[in-house]
Amino acid sequence: MLELNAVIFDMDGLMIDTEPVGKMLVKTSHERFGYEITEDMFYHLIGTNEKTSKAYYHSVFGEDYPYQKIKDYRDQLRKEYFNSHPLEVKKGLYDLLEDLKKKNIKMAVASSTRYERVLSNLKSIKVDHYFDAIIGGDQIQHGKPAPDIFLKAVELLGVSKEDALVLEDSKNGIRAAYNANMRRVWIPDQVPFNEEDMKYVDLQCKNLKEVIDILEAM
Repeated sequence: MLELNAVIFDMDGLMIDTEPVGKMLVKTSHERFGYEITEDMFYHLIGTNEKTSKAYYHSVFGEDYPYQKIKDYRDQLRKEYFNSHPLEVKKGLYDLLEDLKKKNIKMAVASSTRYERVLSNLKSIKVDHYFDAIIGGDQIQHGKPAPDIFLKAVELLGVSKEDALVLEDSKNGIRAAYNANMRRVWIPDQVPFNEEDMKYVDLQCKNLKEVIDILEAM
């Protein structure tokens, strides 16, 4: 039986509803430079950090692919969009955070997004104070689906990985938790899972509020 001492959260697509906007920005920024991003390519990249996504883009489009120019343009579009559109919080987030706080369960964010933006987003939705550790994708060598970020999270929290639970929405995130040999809950968002993907899922919830009931049963 799991002795739950910590819960580790992904951010994009799990805590905040950023994936649809991200998809639009990726598509628009690439079209600006004459590149086409397919659905499969976008889904493949969800949950990966900058280093991993850069290598993937070059593997698809070749060494002449202007990664930095497209990234800079996408960052500009993102800044303009969120200057006029507040971040949307996923259902049940505040309830779950309060529940874990009352139970004295440690919490961490382990996101493939770079640390500076993770912290800014958490402050924007006023939840940064809940977390005992925050890790961005630029702070680890190997991004998801490698286990590095989740192993770093339990190290910073000072808990055993056997006593931690990972909440994820993406294939790369679920695989990373699996590769870390940690318990994992899938909360679906943009990325469709097939039968093969489901082999890596321990539990599934419709939203973060349902996680509270899952924890009660542990």
